[in-house]
Amino acid sequence: MRCTLSIVSMLAAFVAPTAQLHAQDAKRFQPSSAWALDYGDDYCRLMRDFSDGKETIGLFIERTQPGPFMRLIVVGDIPLFRGSEEIGYRLAPSGAERKVPRLRSVTQDGEQYLNLGPATFADMPVPAPGAPPAIPAPYTPQGEIAAATQVTGIALQQGLTSPALIETGPMGEAAGALQTCADDLVASWGLDADKHKGLTRPVMPAGPTAGWITSNTIPFEDFSKLSGGNNELRVMVDQAGTPTSCHIQWPTLGEATNRKICTAVMENGAFMPALDQSGQPMDSYWTTSVFFLMPPFGR
Repeated sequence: MRCTLSIVSMLAAFVAPTAQLHAQDAKRFQPSSAWALDYGDDYCRLMRDFSDGKETIGLFIERTQPGPFMRLIVVGDIPLFRGSEEIGYRLAPSGAERKVPRLRSVTQDGEQYLNLGPATFADMPVPAPGAPPAIPAPYTPQGEIAAATQVTGIALQQGLTSPALIETGPMGEAAGALQTCADDLVASWGLDADKHKGLTRPVMPAGPTAGWITSNTIPFEDFSKLSGGNNELRVMVDQAGTPTSCHIQWPTLGEATNRKICTAVMENGAFMPALDQSGQPMDSYWTTSVFFLMPPFGR
């Protein structure tokens, strides 16, 4: 099992510059612990405590593979409107507003667990009215660090009884720590992490994935458990394009249901293998949301 390491030597205690919120009565949470990095078997988790002098909350930044996407989790007393369906936030001081479904649950210790879902340090480009979706710039580790260095906090503004600002300080070193951990994660799966940095093609399905699992595999009442990046599927695929194993990351469905999902994917999944920098097939992996494996509604 990969271990939890303190990364005080990698990430100095940050003192965040004051970010401007629309509301003047925002609760401001400042660091009350050092950053720590949890090297899990299926994830990298960067975590730190923050306090406003009375309440303490935890911020978790999680990643399951190299690339731009991460999950933002806030654990603690952030009061929400009872009827709110969305949470609005931005990366301070000047990030664009982001809106995500209100995904609230409770930890085993009874603390509120607020999942802000998949996110990136860089804002996604917004298309002009009537224009097709804008294509984001290609991901590079250096570009992510540059974008994260400009981030000094997380401003929670919509769906709360009062706004809150988590003053993280510049996040460039945090992004670098996540990148290093994610490369190590790939290596822990028995893959060549260095070769993955130069992929000319990742593993791709050989055709449509809808229908790889049947419509009755997941009970309708469990669909909400798939939101926020939960129950992510990871399939290991060899250089011939053959799936060799299936694993669920951040499982939220029952074990029996996930076993059915993986069995169906191993039987029905067809892939094109990843290609290295020279265009040669290589062992790699593929991840997806289980939503994309279900047949179209009504079929």
